Amino acid sequence: MAHRETQRSHTTARISRIVMFIMHWILIMFTQPRPIFGGNIHITGLFPISRDIRDGNIGRGVLPALNLAVDILNDPKGREQKTILQGHRLVMSENDTQCKMAVGMQAFFESLGSGPPKFMIFGGACPSVTTPIAESVHFWNIVQLSYADTTPRPRQKKDGEAEKDLYPNFFSTVPSENDIGAARIKLFQRFNWTKAATIHQNTPRFSLAQTTQVNLAVERGINITVKADFAYDPLEAVQKINSSNARIIMGFFDEDMARKVFCHVYHQKLYGRTYVWLLPGWYSHRWWTRPDNSTTCTPQQLFIALKGYIGTDILPLSTRSEKTISGWTPAEYEALYNAERGTEYSVFHGYAYDGVWVMAKALDRVLRILKDQNDEESFWKFDYKNSKIANLLMQAMNETNFMGVTGPVQFRGGERLGCTMHKQLQDDVEVKVAEYYAVTDSLNLTENQFWWEGGEPPRDEIEVIEQFLTVSSVTFILTASIAFAGILMSIGFLIFNMKHRNQRYIKMSSPFLNNLIILGGILTYFSVFLLGMDRGTMGPTVSLANICKARAWCLCIGFTLAFGAMFSKTWRVHRIFTNVRMKRKQVIKDHQLFAIVGFLLVVDLVILVTWEIVDSLQDDVKEIFKETSNRPEELDVLYIYKLAVCESRNTMIWLAIIYAYKGVLLIFGLFLAWETRHVSIPALNDSKYIGMSVYNITIMCCLGVSLSFVIQDNPAASHGLVSIFILFCATITLTLVFVPKVVELRINPHANERIRVVGGLDKGRPSPGNAASITSSAKVRIIAEENTDLRKKLVESDKKVKELEDELFKLVPEEAPLLLRLDSDSDVPTHSLSRENGGAKPIDLSPNSVHYHPSTTSIPSSQLETKIPNPDYSEETEGPPEEEMYENYGGVWLGPPGAADKPEEPDIFNFDYPCDLNQNGTMQQDSVAEVHRTYDDKAPLRTPDSSPIRCVMEIPQSPYEIPSFLLNYTN
Repeated sequence: MAHRETQRSHTTARISRIVMFIMHWILIMFTQPRPIFGGNIHITGLFPISRDIRDGNIGRGVLPALNLAVDILNDPKGREQKTILQGHRLVMSENDTQCKMAVGMQAFFESLGSGPPKFMIFGGACPSVTTPIAESVHFWNIVQLSYADTTPRPRQKKDGEAEKDLYPNFFSTVPSENDIGAARIKLFQRFNWTKAATIHQNTPRFSLAQTTQVNLAVERGINITVKADFAYDPLEAVQKINSSNARIIMGFFDEDMARKVFCHVYHQKLYGRTYVWLLPGWYSHRWWTRPDNSTTCTPQQLFIALKGYIGTDILPLSTRSEKTISGWTPAEYEALYNAERGTEYSVFHGYAYDGVWVMAKALDRVLRILKDQNDEESFWKFDYKNSKIANLLMQAMNETNFMGVTGPVQFRGGERLGCTMHKQLQDDVEVKVAEYYAVTDSLNLTENQFWWEGGEPPRDEIEVIEQFLTVSSVTFILTASIAFAGILMSIGFLIFNMKHRNQRYIKMSSPFLNNLIILGGILTYFSVFLLGMDRGTMGPTVSLANICKARAWCLCIGFTLAFGAMFSKTWRVHRIFTNVRMKRKQVIKDHQLFAIVGFLLVVDLVILVTWEIVDSLQDDVKEIFKETSNRPEELDVLYIYKLAVCESRNTMIWLAIIYAYKGVLLIFGLFLAWETRHVSIPALNDSKYIGMSVYNITIMCCLGVSLSFVIQDNPAASHGLVSIFILFCATITLTLVFVPKVVELRINPHANERIRVVGGLDKGRPSPGNAASITSSAKVRIIAEENTDLRKKLVESDKKVKELEDELFKLVPEEAPLLLRLDSDSDVPTHSLSRENGGAKPIDLSPNSVHYHPSTTSIPSSQLETKIPNPDYSEETEGPPEEEMYENYGGVWLGPPGAADKPEEPDIFNFDYPCDLNQNGTMQQDSVAEVHRTYDDKAPLRTPDSSPIRCVMEIPQSPYEIPSFLLNYTN
């Protein structure tokens, strides 16, 4: 629709030019103006006078001012001595144009075709009349001066390669909207507005005004963010303005359309303390209260939307008190005008008054020039073919410079450098708040101040404050401090581990694998520092790509070193206690475990290096959310929270690969830890703690990865949570692995002595740990005393059983033997059976049953072999499995007690041989593995006089009567 309207206006302009050209030649051919010699100078006046048109008040309101000026010019006895057009009279005809192009053109042609020649055209007021005449007057070599048309007109148009002046003979005493645009620009500079939006009605008048304003704004460094237009319905244009978040909005539309626009503004809530609307100021008084059926808003709603708007209009009269060219001050002139106008009024009356003086000054200037050239006669013989007079008139017009009632009168490119004013709607009244003088390009404020709803001028746009979501300094300092303490703790454990690596207690736990756990812990602790390094700690311009890469490498390699070492050690324990077919002398050495860790590291390196080469991480910024400030001191402030991230094209794919690989490793480690959960072996002194660490790491990693994806847009919470998981996993692992070792060596500084261990794996029930560690002869005596007490209780129990059996024989003497025989089918021997079999010889296994006496005689161990019955098997069972599980581990014999057939001899065997004991009094057999022996623990125990001790051990016939600690001795 807008394009169709523009096309229609262009077509009308072309038709008018054609008509003007035809009429021009008709007038030249068939009419010749009668030359005059002195006297009256005739001018054609074009005014909208009819009362049945809306703009009729313009013509009726300016005629009193025009007559007042003409009377002063033509009265030689005026207030001031007559110096302009001496001896001449200015005669102006009044022609009603009705603001219609056809009527105006007719009046124009009739004026030119009749009577004496017309030197100038004064008018018109409406663009529909003024524009076609302005495009044609140069054909008649006359000059046109408008007193009320503020429509800006492009002065140049390309005609081929050259530029053609469209309105070479057109001038206007009233400032055009170009000057109004300059006044608006001054407001922008006053309030430091640098951005604005425009919305205009798509007609030639307002389209040109909007284009001129935009060009002027761009020249002055003001950015026009949105340019919206409409033809009939402004809804879409208003919505476009609303979506742009513009705050300073300039409107170009007529009064009727203004009511429609601001009805939509009300519904879109584009008003209030954060918006400023700049509109034309020539609308009628209280124009928003006029009835209008084209809108759905009430006058009160329109007032709410309009409150505080600034209208820019021409200044009707200058506020200065100096005298003007007519000899009156602006105030004196206004009094004369009010006395003459009656009920008619037009805001353009001062410009019409000054326009008469402009024409008189220009004509007087031309007459003086011609008089100086002795060619004054050519002026009075003027016809429409004489371009000399027209050129002199245009030169005189451009040189005009005097003080009029509307201010300084000057022209630039045919446009008046006049005065404009800004008025603001305050409390239902439009109040003048500033004046703009185009001649000096200055803005003068009046006694009335600008009013702003928020107390200060709105911002030219939403103030956007970009803030990076960063880790809080408190959180970073706290986590970094804990990580630093963890690194110091790790270094302490490393020093401890290396210092005591030859201690048997430390050596059995594979100290070099422990070093890998420590190194992995240090890397994971260091990753906490890297996780806290963001735009908050490193600065807003620092690239985080390298830091992100370092995070990935530290976490991956640190996890692999720490968890891989624990995983390999757990695998070794599982391998020993689940594979019953392992050969007795097969050993799983540390270098095999290092190979496992190395393989896991190679997998990490392949993934990380491939990621770096194929799809490297890059620094990026992601917008998280927006938030408008609600604080009164922050009017129209929008906070945009951003997050600095490191991403590659396929980040999720690479993370999925790493998580899948680590996940499989965690699941397998969890399986191994579960399988070995019942292993309790003091010799493998960290196997239980390593299993606990595997559990913790698996659970924490699963939780940490899951939660980190949920809260990844909250760096403070994400950093805190992930750091807690990392710190917890690393700390609990290191403390579980190393704190028991530190405590053990502190309690038992002689841990380098031989430790006797018997261990087993029972998947059916928890193993209470059937291995004993005897470190001194005192501990042996304590155990012996406990054994004596238990045997006393056993004797008392035997007496009670015997009494019960006697009572049974007394009660049922015939059935008692049968009952006792049925009871003999159990694995537990009874006194009744012993009674039937003649009884067994009492066995004394008190500490005194083992005799130590010096002897120098040595019997080879091969001659002392004896088989001890396994208490776990009865006579009716087939005995133990064909192959017992044996293994050599860290220099310690592992495996169940030796099981053998039932002794053939029921008697007690006495052996007298040199005691093959270690320094703790524990017997050492040949079957103990010789792996990792760091000292000679097979030297015979000697008396103070250095003679070897000989031992006599009585072995009972029944294996059930052997105390458990002696079974360990004899195993």
